[in-house]
Order: sequence, then structure tokens, then C-alpha cells
Amino acid sequence: AGSRQSHDDEDSGASDASSHASDDEDASHRNRDKDGDTDKQSSPSTSNQPQPQPHQHQQSEGTIDAEFDEEDYLDRLQRAKKLARSEISTRQWDRYKFSEIDLDEALGPVSDNCERISCHAVTAEEFRQRFEVPCKPCVITGLLDKWPAYNKWTYSSLCERYGNVRLKCGEDDEGYKVKIRLDYFARYAKTQQDDSPLYVFDADFGDEGKPTLPLLNEYEVPEYFKEDLFQFVGEDRRPPYKWILIGPKRSGSSIHTDPLATSAWNSVISGRKRWVLFPPGTPKAAVKPPDWMAKKDREAVDWFLQHFSAIKRSLPAHQQPLELITGPGETIFVPTNWWHTVLNLDDTIAVTQNFVSSTNFPAVWLDARTSRTKLSRKWLRELKEIKPELYEVAQRLAASGAGEMTAEHHLDLILEERLAKKEAKKERKRLKREKKHHKHRD
Repeated sequence: AGSRQSHDDEDSGASDASSHASDDEDASHRNRDKDGDTDKQSSPSTSNQPQPQPHQHQQSEGTIDAEFDEEDYLDRLQRAKKLARSEISTRQWDRYKFSEIDLDEALGPVSDNCERISCHAVTAEEFRQRFEVPCKPCVITGLLDKWPAYNKWTYSSLCERYGNVRLKCGEDDEGYKVKIRLDYFARYAKTQQDDSPLYVFDADFGDEGKPTLPLLNEYEVPEYFKEDLFQFVGEDRRPPYKWILIGPKRSGSSIHTDPLATSAWNSVISGRKRWVLFPPGTPKAAVKPPDWMAKKDREAVDWFLQHFSAIKRSLPAHQQPLELITGPGETIFVPTNWWHTVLNLDDTIAVTQNFVSSTNFPAVWLDARTSRTKLSRKWLRELKEIKPELYEVAQRLAASGAGEMTAEHHLDLILEERLAKKEAKKERKRLKREKKHHKHRD
């Protein structure tokens, strides 16, 4: 999700960050993209050396530098950094010198207390009963074995195919996407010594008309996560749900729960990711302590290095976290409402998707009906025709939470209340202007 991207969902995005806008905005500001201003970044520290990538998919990086415009690269990198993290100077990106720290040594051994399974030994129904229904995270091996992406996607090979394609690496203060050419980003990843680097976290790579659309054919949604209930609102209206993640060492996603109470899966193609997950019900104030929240740049790497130990000591036994590392070929399942944060221990490539299934539908519906009410109206109409059993779930939730009323009526009431609040706010502003005007005349 160092940059604001570290607040985006590592598996959702959305991030950390709720990346989902309110209904008043629908799909507006999070999808805006200013050409020129939002495609930039700053020069990496001089004398930085390429970092080796200790995984089986490492290849020569020579192709990244072919026909390279150094001046344009430095200019765009400088501007992207300024846009993605306006709260700090570009000179401050390496002020803590985290690049001089051996992350594995500093963080110590991982507890690895998350259950691991092979996809060859667990059926889809067994998975649902053992993990999705009880809302239990797990790591799955074997899902990537037949993916073309698993053997094809490296920094160099992606640059050969899509080096001049701009991908999202952050957002500016107005919500516009900050983008950078992939070959420029790969050069940056090789040489950067930033405490928390920029992080490619792109949700549009598979859209119609995008040069990177063929990437969708090089991996597949695992059998366990095929159900996709948001598809019924239409691809243009549904919240962002799939991302390609290209993360340099020390980049990551700050502590968050996924938006709209969705669940997620995250598959690592290269590199290693260190995860910490806290169970639902763990207080927000505990996982986001005041001393961390007081910082203007709340980064995953800082949370891991300087706050995690104290957080862990402060929690009772039933809220102790799961700690694990996922590496090439491994997929993590992150269920609804689990707090989680991720730190890239190496230069990484991954894909991730958030999803709504029949199992987590009740939690998602309760969130969506207030945060995405207009979307929920359309969703409800579609579910009535296509998934009548889930339509009835929505009706029962409306009746139990808001008296004897239908889900449709409940959504209407939410929109009416929202409109009334907007009108009251407008009236307060009008009266304030009028009062100021009269005072000026007097």
C-alpha cells in the first residue's frame, strides 16, 4: 500500500488504506489519474548498490538498463516521491538508515504459528469448513505450481515486456494515483536505500485496454477462492479487488483490516514477506499504539522494528498474533476482520485479491450497506435474482438490526439520513457565511 502505499492493503487493498470510496464519490477520486504530475518520483541515494534477491527466480537485470533515459528517470522519481509522501522531504526518505539493518537478524526468528496446508491434500469444501467458516488464516502450498507467472515473472522479464508501462506506486494528497514507468521502478528497486521505499500496488493492470492485460492469463484464482459475489454489481462499479504487487526490500503494508470486511488471498511469486496477524476483536488502539500513530510517517518497517515487541507484550493470550513468512510459491489466506501488516524482506513480486463469498457475505453486507449504500442497492437487486438465499440473509440482517423492515427500506433510510446530514451541513455553512457577511457590513 514508506509511501502512502504502505497504508494500502497488502492483500487488498486496500489496504491498510481503506481504498474504497464512499457512495457519494462512487468510483471517482480513487480512480483519477493526472498525467504528468502523477507519474513521478525522486532520485535514489547515490552510491547505492543493487541488492541481491535470494530466491529461485532471480535473473540478470541487464535488460532494465537498455535505452535508459537517466535524466528523465531521476526527474520522475523525484517528483513521484514528493507526491506520494508530501509530509516529508525527499532527503528524509533514508534518515533512519534502515537499509543498514539486517532485517532477519533485527526481527529475530519468526514464530511460524500459522497452519500450513497443501492444496493437493485439502478439497475446496474441506478448506471452507476448516478455515473460512471459523475465520482462520492459513498458508497454502502448491497453488502456483502450474501458473505461468511463477516461472515468468521477474523484474527483468516484466521490464522486457512492459518497461514503458506506468503502474501505480502511491497516491497524492488529493487522491490522484502516482504512477511510474515499470523500468524506472525496477532501477529504483535495485539501487534504493530508502527506509520504506515506494511500492507498486496496481489494481488496473488487468483492465480492458491496458498493455498489461495479458498478465491476467498467467495466473488463476485458486479453487478455494473462486466465489466472487461482487461480480454481480459489474466490473465498473465494484470496489478494487485485484492487484499486482512489486515491492522492494523494506516496503510493506501498515497494520490494517481489509475494507468492507472482505477476505483476501496473497500469492508470492518471488521474494519473502513477513506477516503479523491479530484476531478479530483485538483493539485498534493496541495494534496502532499512540506513539506510532503520533508519527507523521507511519510505516510498516518502523512498526516491525520499533513497536511490535511492545505491542505483543501488551496483549492477553487470546489476542496474541500469528507470525509467519511467505515465500515463493506460497499463498496466505487472510479472513474477514483480521488485523494484519506485511514487510517485504526481499525484493518481491506477488498477486492478491479480495473476495466476498457466501461464507463472509453477512459481515461484508453489514459493512457495505452503510459505507457503500448505493452499490448495495444494486447488489441486493442482483442477489434477489441470482442468489436468493443471500438476498434472504440480507433481509434477516435488516429485520434483526433495524426493527421489522426490509433490506430495501433500510438502505433507503440510510441514504435519507445521509442526505439530511449533507443538507444540514450546507445550511450551517450558509448561515456562517451570512453571519460573516453581516459582521463585515457592520
